[in-house]
Amino acid sequence: MQHDDSNINSINISSSIGSTTTIPILFPHEYEVWALYFEDYVLGSDDNGFLIWEAITLGSFVHTETKRIMNTQKEYNQLLLDVKDVPQDEKDKLISNVKAMRIIRFALEADTFRLVSSCDIGKAIWERLKELYSTEADLEHSTQTLLLSKFDAFVQKPEENLSQTFNHYNHLLSKMMKHGIGREVIEQKVTLMNGLRSEWMAVVSTIKAHEQLKSYTLAKLVGILKAHESEVSKEAKVVSGMRSLALVAKGKTVAEEDSESDHS
Repeated sequence: MQHDDSNINSINISSSIGSTTTIPILFPHEYEVWALYFEDYVLGSDDNGFLIWEAITLGSFVHTETKRIMNTQKEYNQLLLDVKDVPQDEKDKLISNVKAMRIIRFALEADTFRLVSSCDIGKAIWERLKELYSTEADLEHSTQTLLLSKFDAFVQKPEENLSQTFNHYNHLLSKMMKHGIGREVIEQKVTLMNGLRSEWMAVVSTIKAHEQLKSYTLAKLVGILKAHESEVSKEAKVVSGMRSLALVAKGKTVAEEDSESDHS
């Protein structure tokens, strides 16, 4: 039985957008779209997502002392046996090599995997896939379209603190600049503020009304927001606690009403 690849692909892409738990599977005829969603997946799938992405796109990290490169779990484990007291930040980089290989392989179907199986580092696989499936004109158009959509729909994730949100936002702006997409500074600032969670509404409204907002740089704006982060977080916890108490009280009232109706 012959499968309709376009239908399979649409299901895969739609179920993977923005997901940090589902790896987007590469279908060769949709390489450009897959590459963008795969980047999002890698960056959000791990606390060290940026290191993993660097290992894939720039090359494997090298152990400073021994100059060894670890791309498998076995090689990484052996290094820890051979070398004592490896700093944690270096461990994070070296294990990112292993995760890079693992993640990119999981994203490939069997036929595609065979074409890159001889590649021994994540970057080699990434570049080989680009050679096989990328068409530069289509890639640029797809990239610009998706980046604009992501900018317009930018929101702070539920678990993110302000620094993490700004890192993701700044990464998005950098990619837009790389692909020739410019936005006025005031638009950048307003988009960031509009994307913050609801507990920031009061602070954001005050900043928007300030006469000096226009003169603020994006970094200055983030600094001002960070000065209020502790206060906003405390208020959010209080509101959350009050909602929980209200739900408990409502539940008790409903239970009492049910009990009374049973006795009547």
